[in-house]
Amino acid sequence: MTSRPAVRLLALLALTALGACSKSHKTVPAPKVTLAPGCAALAAQAANPVPSLYTLQSNPSGIAVMREDASSTQCVYFTGVTQTTDVPQTAPHQWEYVFAPTSASPYNVFVAQTLDGGHTLFYNQAGDSSGSINVASLQSVQRRAASLPATRDVVTRGIQRFTGAGVVSNKVLVRYRGGSGAQARARAQEIEAAQGATGGFDVPAAPGGSYQRIVVVPAGSDAASFAAQLRSQSDVVDVFPVHKRFALLRGSFPVSDPHANNVDQWYLFADGFDHAWSYNLGAAAKIAIIDTGVDLNNADLSSKIDFSTGYRSAALTAQDTNGHGTNVAGIAAAMTNNATGFAGAGFNARLLVYNIFPDATASSDKQTADTADEVRAIQDAVGRNADVISLSLGSSQEVGSANGFDQAEHDAVAAAIASGVVVVAAAGNDADGGESGTPHTVLDYPAAYDGVISVGASALKDNNSGTFAGSTEYVASYSQFGPTLGVVAPGGDPGANDVSPLHWIWNYSTSTANLPADQCTYSHGTLPHVPTNCTAFFAGTSQATPQVSAAAALLISAAGGHGSLTPARVAQLLDDTADNIGDPHQGHGRLNIYKAIAALLGDTGAYTGPSKQATSPTQTVAFAYTNSGSNKPIILNVNYPNGIPLDSSGAFRMGDVPAATGTYRVGVWYDANGNGVIDAGDQFGSSAASCNSAQKCVMGTITMTTVGAGFSLP
Repeated sequence: MTSRPAVRLLALLALTALGACSKSHKTVPAPKVTLAPGCAALAAQAANPVPSLYTLQSNPSGIAVMREDASSTQCVYFTGVTQTTDVPQTAPHQWEYVFAPTSASPYNVFVAQTLDGGHTLFYNQAGDSSGSINVASLQSVQRRAASLPATRDVVTRGIQRFTGAGVVSNKVLVRYRGGSGAQARARAQEIEAAQGATGGFDVPAAPGGSYQRIVVVPAGSDAASFAAQLRSQSDVVDVFPVHKRFALLRGSFPVSDPHANNVDQWYLFADGFDHAWSYNLGAAAKIAIIDTGVDLNNADLSSKIDFSTGYRSAALTAQDTNGHGTNVAGIAAAMTNNATGFAGAGFNARLLVYNIFPDATASSDKQTADTADEVRAIQDAVGRNADVISLSLGSSQEVGSANGFDQAEHDAVAAAIASGVVVVAAAGNDADGGESGTPHTVLDYPAAYDGVISVGASALKDNNSGTFAGSTEYVASYSQFGPTLGVVAPGGDPGANDVSPLHWIWNYSTSTANLPADQCTYSHGTLPHVPTNCTAFFAGTSQATPQVSAAAALLISAAGGHGSLTPARVAQLLDDTADNIGDPHQGHGRLNIYKAIAALLGDTGAYTGPSKQATSPTQTVAFAYTNSGSNKPIILNVNYPNGIPLDSSGAFRMGDVPAATGTYRVGVWYDANGNGVIDAGDQFGSSAASCNSAQKCVMGTITMTTVGAGFSLP
């Protein structure tokens, strides 16, 4: 962590990944290599039981390859590659392998070296092909109140439940086989009467779809039982529940906290928390904040803590001597509606607080924690039934340091996610090089681990108007990004000597700061001469992260509490409902908990907030496949076994199909629910023509359509 006097920009730093391939553990000697002109050699790879090994292959053989780091000043050049095994230098790091680097169109593969064994990188120059999608064909990922798309018998995604607060108990929709008309109606009424129903009416079918009717459930029966009886009839295609709808979504939930307005806490209004609170206040969820502790003198926070502890020495307590932990805890869950201070985004969510950092000193608060303490805190939080773990911390980016991937941290995070706990982490604040002197755009660890909801930072452009209304939002220049970024949330972007709340994230700090510059002041608002609840301005992805953690807690609480939603489902809801702020570094968009919780609860009435976001091309992947008749693709790409990410224009390049493949097809896919199969609600498109790995493929522009039930790969 770093801090600045009076008004502080807390920066948390980064390093992350792209590639992933099969693993092996054979150790081979490093090849003899030649440095390209202008390249500087790196230090030898640190000793490790499982070094990183990259087998470089090409078709035809003999294509040169250059490995370089993100700054392009440290690189190694391999000439005439037939099959070379590269043992990269340094600790975990992101590399770029460039095949045919001197050609007019070099082929780039990005990898993340994590000391995890062997990988194969392949370039098929003979079959190197490019494609694109019709971006306009991407559909909205936000549920709509409008009618279904004009396709045959579309079935909306999700489990069909016939009970619950949002379901009508005495009516069902019945879809019949065959066409419409008097004969179809008579047959339907005969089936309904045989099951005891006495009322119903026809409803329009989708163009080309089956005849369907709303049918009244017989007295003495219930919708679920009645649906099961009807489904047993050969002429019935399916039966669906009828849901309640509201004329309008919920209004803003008023709170009495003096700073809960769209200037002092503009971030809550940008995220839609004021509307989300009208659905649920988060009381059935628990957030674990693993940071520098919390100010136990702050009544807005101490009253929310279920348990406080620390992991560094027996004498360490949760009391915060830095201010960072108090700040993120306050953003996540400060007590709300008590007519003092700030409103917590998590409103009534409970807190677990962990202090894994040593005390700040009178001269510096640049403390560092170690991952062993972090791991113990994660394990304890899981054992205490945390629903969300919030990590506003990251790895060092000092040039030459051994940083980034940590096996113990990785395993603890993976175990937490596997046990059903949502893990949220800061993407990092060094995309502009402001912290280390060298830009690091890729995600920090632990944000870069699989399954973690990684959070970037947005900011307001208000043209110095001092008003939230009419301001535009963008991704802050310091916010790290990459293909696995989840969402962004407000983190602020102040300039020199800037004290406008619209450019910072204003919330609590600690009353026991050891660094004199961090100790209580009253320069940013009306506070007592000796304030009990200290406040400060902060900015960074650290501040964006607890907003997303609080959003996850509200979703879990609204769904029924602990264990009601999987981490993947929480991520899907947040991703699919995020607002498009038109920035290429926004991930899935800027957090909108208002839309996310409305989608969870099935409230699809007229939405009065920001416009619905269409699926971004960067949320889709392209892949080569040969299988047919299944909805689970077997992806053939060597370098991108999970599919090739598209760029923001909808274009992609496919140069890694094995040379021996022969004929294959190209698919482009948006996996809406993240389950790894192409099913209802996903979006899919494929090239009209088959391709051959021995030559370039003319794919044309691929059109995406929304997938219905029973999909099979063409």
